[in-house]
Amino acid sequence: MDQTPIRAILFDYGGVLVRTVDPRPRRQLEGRFNLEPGQVYDLIFGSPLWDDVQRGRIDSEAFWRDVGQRLGLNDEELTAFRRDFWGGDKLDEELVDTVRELGELGHQTAVLSNAPSSLAGYLKELGIVEAFDSVIISADEGVTKPAPEIFTRALDRLGVAPSEAVFIDDTPVNVEAARRLGLHATRFRGLPPLRHWLRDLGIALSEPEREPVPDVKAVIFDWGGVMEELPNEADVAAWERRLATASGALPEILWGETWQRLAVGAISDEDYVRHVTDQLGLPDSEAALDFLQAFYTSDRFHHDVMDAARALRERYKVAVLSNAFPAQVDTIREQYGIDVHVEFDVYVNSAMVGMSKPDPRIYELTLERLGVAPSRVVFLDDTLRNVDAARELGLHAIQFVRPDVSLPVLEELLGHAIV
Repeated sequence: MDQTPIRAILFDYGGVLVRTVDPRPRRQLEGRFNLEPGQVYDLIFGSPLWDDVQRGRIDSEAFWRDVGQRLGLNDEELTAFRRDFWGGDKLDEELVDTVRELGELGHQTAVLSNAPSSLAGYLKELGIVEAFDSVIISADEGVTKPAPEIFTRALDRLGVAPSEAVFIDDTPVNVEAARRLGLHATRFRGLPPLRHWLRDLGIALSEPEREPVPDVKAVIFDWGGVMEELPNEADVAAWERRLATASGALPEILWGETWQRLAVGAISDEDYVRHVTDQLGLPDSEAALDFLQAFYTSDRFHHDVMDAARALRERYKVAVLSNAFPAQVDTIREQYGIDVHVEFDVYVNSAMVGMSKPDPRIYELTLERLGVAPSRVVFLDDTLRNVDAARELGLHAIQFVRPDVSLPVLEELLGHAIV
């Protein structure tokens, strides 16, 4: 049976169309107010009034007055705080171009966002409101995602059935809610994977044209997700069933706060293994190590990406910049017989330098070790926030999807074949 044609594509706003690409303004606010890293985010989005402003019970000004009162700020200081809080946010112009292309192809497009009513004004200020056929804001509706009602209202306004609609959001619970209603839904992980997913649905998006970058001196690769494929959503779900773990729990256990501490060297590999043992209810650390080895199977290695890196060393400096655990070098040697210190000009492991992507300092450290300027570097990483941060610093960044998709993009930017 033929697939029902797609007639409408709905986009979330925050975390999709507009994202925090530079963490420094918020880090500076945390320093100014003696807050721990991440606390300024919690101060706003964890506010007891955040749900009220998203549901339209109060307006944006009332919400921010409450923030100012809690911080003891006068009007002028509150204005500066608001400016700095959003100072690292940036519109994804390439994604907006895709929205416009979808419209030209005959698809309806819409914004569906949990946000204050003031979002409509921001879309006008950004000059993108005309790119959408409809804007559905939770504060205007009095209901927020993932409630089914807000999805059905959006579909009714667009005049489409769930099977004729696509929904794109950065929050898993919202994506799952849309899928339960019958929409085609995906978690936003960046434009390149999104465009390939949309093409798989039969949407005839074009391939963007790319100009070669002049005078490239270095190429930087991520490891996990680029040199080797990481477990995907289906893999995670399968393991959660095998382990009788609640749906959605495994990513937090493996890659949540404890992993973040490991990735900056704040805890040891042994501490992390104990954490996995305890959280999964395994009998001992040996069982946890067996699980981790099976979870990160060694048959996912991208030999063609490694071959490309080796070939590129004839013309460029080549580096690995990895958010990793302290023993990654030994693990790579054991699994693949590769010595990263021999194969690459520079190897930077987050756990060994005490900072991790997307912290701008780890990019700056890597550039310093390579001895090159940001504008003369091409960087490949699978994670959107790392790509965003690299671009903000002036690197030419490619979001890695898979070798057959992303290596040709690298060749286009370099202006020549790799092998």
